[in-house]
Amino acid sequence: MRINRWPIFLLVALVLTVAAYGFPAVNAQSRTFYGKVYSASTGLPLAATVQTARCGDAQTTSTGPDGSWQLPYPYGTFGTITFSAPGYVTQTFQIGITVQWYDAGGVVSLQPLS
Repeated sequence: MRINRWPIFLLVALVLTVAAYGFPAVNAQSRTFYGKVYSASTGLPLAATVQTARCGDAQTTSTGPDGSWQLPYPYGTFGTITFSAPGYVTQTFQIGITVQWYDAGGVVSLQPLS
């Protein structure tokens, strides 16, 4: 008896695609990026500004007393996320279609200006 392997192959391919890129119906929605910002010199939470930008659209927030922040970001878009604080070097990271913020660390330590 011959076993048809195409249905199994298609199911595995679908599962791997959803695992890598998310479910297409969900991708139209926003995800929430979050993390903490610290001073690299003191290790203490830092009052900073966090901005996500994509296609001319930007969202900005400030960190809380514990250095925590969160911002919504749509699935499936390219852009940047920038961390800045007075007296510290600004850091900017690229966001790709499938990049999850926590893949980039989620915690940022800003270096003081020299």
